[in-house]
Amino acid sequence: MTPGRRGRGTPSRERPRAPAAGRGRGWSGLLAAGALAPIALVGVLTLGGPGTGGRAMPDEGQHHVPEGITVTYGHVPPTSGAHWPQPARWGYHETPLPPERWVHNLEHGGLVVLYHCPGACPELVRQLREAHGTFPPSKWGHVKLLVTPNAQIRTPLAVLAWAWLDELDGFDQGRLLAAYRARVDRGPEDLP
Repeated sequence: MTPGRRGRGTPSRERPRAPAAGRGRGWSGLLAAGALAPIALVGVLTLGGPGTGGRAMPDEGQHHVPEGITVTYGHVPPTSGAHWPQPARWGYHETPLPPERWVHNLEHGGLVVLYHCPGACPELVRQLREAHGTFPPSKWGHVKLLVTPNAQIRTPLAVLAWAWLDELDGFDQGRLLAAYRARVDRGPEDLP
């Protein structure tokens, strides 16, 4: 037999193995880990912690395309993907902005709120305008929130961050603020 090789019935010359990590800790450690697993899973699925709702979306990349090029996104509304080189001005916009513009804002770690009203909705518009003034500044010293109308969304409101979406049936200041606090300045490109 070749030295270093074992055949049938040949005793092993391996070193004894070290005890596996966690042995001897008893059932209490396993029970605690098992009890926390569902809580951790909920946090992973919502990716924002308690009160933010929403769901993770596929990351469709983040490259720039020339200004004016129309991008076909894999999801509506897009939460990532190709976009124009210049982001939109933060704040409230009365006319719809194209997604190629505001996807860049998502890349910079901001929140985009899209709203759709089949008719006039002055109360919702007022609430969204006022909400911007109540949000805390980002680490860059200004509020990274963009609000724009959008006729393609399925619900009255859609709150977007990079690769994340929350769809709402109405205005919810607490939920918007929770999403903002959980996601602002967390885009793939850390810029103002």
